Amino acid sequence: MRANTKQDELIEAHINHQNQRQINTDLMWVVLITVATYLVAAYFDLAERYIDWTALGEIYQLDEIIFVLLAGCAALIWFSIRRIRALTLSLADNLHMQARLQNSNDNIRRLLNDNKALIKHLIEVRESERQHLAAELHNVFGQHLAAMDANLTVALNTPQQKTLKPILYSVLESTNHLRNITRQKLRQLKPPNLDNLGLSGAVHELLHDWANEAKTISLDSRIDLNDKELDAKVAMTLYRALQEGLSNIGQHADATEVFVDISQFRENGQHQLQLLLEDNGRGLPAGYDEKGLGLLALKEHAESHDGQLTLTPGLTSGTRLQLKLSYLPLI
Repeated sequence: MRANTKQDELIEAHINHQNQRQINTDLMWVVLITVATYLVAAYFDLAERYIDWTALGEIYQLDEIIFVLLAGCAALIWFSIRRIRALTLSLADNLHMQARLQNSNDNIRRLLNDNKALIKHLIEVRESERQHLAAELHNVFGQHLAAMDANLTVALNTPQQKTLKPILYSVLESTNHLRNITRQKLRQLKPPNLDNLGLSGAVHELLHDWANEAKTISLDSRIDLNDKELDAKVAMTLYRALQEGLSNIGQHADATEVFVDISQFRENGQHQLQLLLEDNGRGLPAGYDEKGLGLLALKEHAESHDGQLTLTPGLTSGTRLQLKLSYLPLI
């Protein structure tokens, strides 16, 4: 509150200073015009000429017009002073309001920056938790399931265990099922080849696995990437968006065709990484922007990296997901 009061005082002092300068300038012009009028009147003997002129119109009382003009001038001066005061007050109010709006905008901008930083931190924490959970699944579930698989295979090949073979086969099938689920969850939690093969390799593997699962959907892709330019966070953001988009298509779209396009280009002097994901399915459901928590998280993730994610209806049918990320190339 004190800061605002001090700022208001500074604004008022600035306004008073500007008004004083304007008043001094106007007074100088008044003096100059008055002196010039006196010189012109003295040179041309305007008073004598005025008396002669008004004498001719005595019947119409033209000699009294000077008092009318003086009264009109005084009234105009009074009117101008009142208008100047009103305008000064209005200008001061406008400047005060502008200062308050500027303070509000600065506060909003600061809050948005703080929220963006918080979202980045939350995303990093979530990715760290995913990495930890993936490591636990791999080290605990994966190793124990592999050991169970090996032991069951040995038991099945032991002649003395012929009567137990149906039970062992059932256990082996359950083990294989659990191992496949664990592998899928690991792929969802952590892209297995993002660190080793880069974004392009991880994307190709994701598309290959998704196409094998969604056998009724025709998948066409165009991938044009330079992995050496991309840092891990930008690559992970695009990968998660593609993963979430493909998951939504497989679960909700009823599509028969899917097209994926990933490219890099320069726009307005900035390096851009873009993902286009289109399908010919049923399109966007009502209230998708409120119900799609996964897409909402992706939007926040993209905005935290100065990017933009949009979800719009396709040109003819289906849905079009577009993600654009600005990045600084590593090389």
